[in-house]
Amino acid sequence: MKVTQGARSGAGRYGNDGLRTYLDVLSDLFYPRRCAGCESRASDVLCRACCEALPLIEDERCGRCGLPTAFDTPVCEWCKTRDYAFDTAVAPVRYEGPGRGLVRALKYDGDFAAASRVMAPLMVEALGERSCDVVVPVPMHPARRRKRGFNQAVVIAGEVAGRIGRPLVDRLRTVRRVRDQVELNASERRENVRGAFRFEDGAGGRKKVGGAVLLVDDVFTTGATLSECARALVGAGAREVHAVSFCRTC
Repeated sequence: MKVTQGARSGAGRYGNDGLRTYLDVLSDLFYPRRCAGCESRASDVLCRACCEALPLIEDERCGRCGLPTAFDTPVCEWCKTRDYAFDTAVAPVRYEGPGRGLVRALKYDGDFAAASRVMAPLMVEALGERSCDVVVPVPMHPARRRKRGFNQAVVIAGEVAGRIGRPLVDRLRTVRRVRDQVELNASERRENVRGAFRFEDGAGGRKKVGGAVLLVDDVFTTGATLSECARALVGAGAREVHAVSFCRTC
């Protein structure tokens, strides 16, 4: 599978729309865009080289946690002893190279085009035959969200929801502050997020969520956060929870 360079690249850029081409050239000249993968000058989110080097997960994978495996299996050796609350999890890209660069461009540079042009389309494709009734983003603690200005999971989830024609339901809440998961091992991550999430209505009370839920995040590392979020959704009435993230550590 190849990732397209976007609407401004290729033959369309040099077609009959002379004004658009002229404006694009001026934009690149005065406000040059940098590739999210290698930071070289580019006309889109990724340069052609990084587009071709995007570490897609195209091999067989575990049907439960999405880990690449030697052959298709419903449960792999890595996750068979883990008590995940979600039914399945999948990600289209490994968390390395241009994949990591796209996540960082969205999270730290506020590059929403990374989500709309590359991340969401690949995530929708990775979902395959999975279906859902609502799309729910993994929440961020209010203090962290104020500091960053946005929750990247909400941005991605909104793009995914629009592409599959399902409503975005941003009602999952962080009920206590948790430590940054980056420096924690697997067991510490599970303990860190235990009981940290709750599904609420707009007034702050409990509310039921029915049917199948698509839970969205940017990166799957150990699955601890996604699992605990799924546990809160199941507790609120979800029939099943399928998780999708853009990247997965492998």
